[in-house]
Amino acid sequence: MNTGLEEIIKNHKDLLHFVFHKDEPLFSENDPPAGIYCVESGSVKILKEESPGEHRIMHLACENEILGLHSVVNNHAYTNSAVAITETRASFISSSDFMELVNSSNTYKLLVMKSLCSRIDSMEDHIIRISEKMSDERFADTLLMLVDKYGVNRSKELNVKLSTDELASYTCTSKRYMKKIVTEF
Repeated sequence: MNTGLEEIIKNHKDLLHFVFHKDEPLFSENDPPAGIYCVESGSVKILKEESPGEHRIMHLACENEILGLHSVVNNHAYTNSAVAITETRASFISSSDFMELVNSSNTYKLLVMKSLCSRIDSMEDHIIRISEKMSDERFADTLLMLVDKYGVNRSKELNVKLSTDELASYTCTSKRYMKKIVTEF
């Protein structure tokens, strides 16, 4: 959902631009928040560490999504990691510059609230999809979401590539069972 905050960030005078390659982190869980990122192109997976070496994909981000916002606003360490799935271009604004910008206008504060509320809505929808459906239904819903969010190319292939393990993580399905679902699909 575009709340308008994305455009304000993109027009900031001290904005930096980065390119992240596949599997390169934008930021890591437990690191102090350096700032926020606005995805310009590409795709990013938001990960939460479950146990050492094991991560759960919490969210899949695409163009115009803002990452790291709640950690910057709350001034606490990043609570998750953001890792590029594909080559990703992102604009970056430092925490101090962003907070100065937000504190300069009540309209900007409202846009931050809208953006955070939109993310909560998205997470609630994901939790409901996971908790109320069987694994194969979660997989089907995920495929529809991926088509809607990232689209398909001329060959009718998704514009984003997720491994079977990544699909299992996002749908809260065991890796073994996800392999079975994909094989039967």
